[in-house]
Amino acid sequence: MSERTDRARSALRALAAGELTLMESFFSDAFVFHSQRAGKAAGRSGLHYRALLITTTLHEATLSIEAMVEDGTIVTCRWRGRAVHRGELLGIPATGRRVDVSGITMFRFVGDLIVEEWTQFDGLGLLAQLTGARARAQA
Repeated sequence: MSERTDRARSALRALAAGELTLMESFFSDAFVFHSQRAGKAAGRSGLHYRALLITTTLHEATLSIEAMVEDGTIVTCRWRGRAVHRGELLGIPATGRRVDVSGITMFRFVGDLIVEEWTQFDGLGLLAQLTGARARAQA
């Protein structure tokens, strides 16, 4: 594994754990999050929003990296996150349900710092788990 893949792995884990100080050490001052929700800060200041959202709504969170690929300055990570829904998320009050979501994150590096990020995850699957729609569909 290269230094960039190690840093990408550590950055994702720091974000999932809400470790703001550690997390900031991985991202450039010029960082841009291309997948940010409309109306939310897409720069470095948005990292605080994302970490706070995760740590206040999803407890007992674990993140596993399932695959990583490095191509030049881009590191792509396929990941799976699991947690317990303990705070309002997507307008849904805490349910206490365990959730399991997978996604892919691409980081672009300049030197050893992340300057850009693109993340896609199974938002519909997460919504179904939060609302119990999947359980009703299987019944």
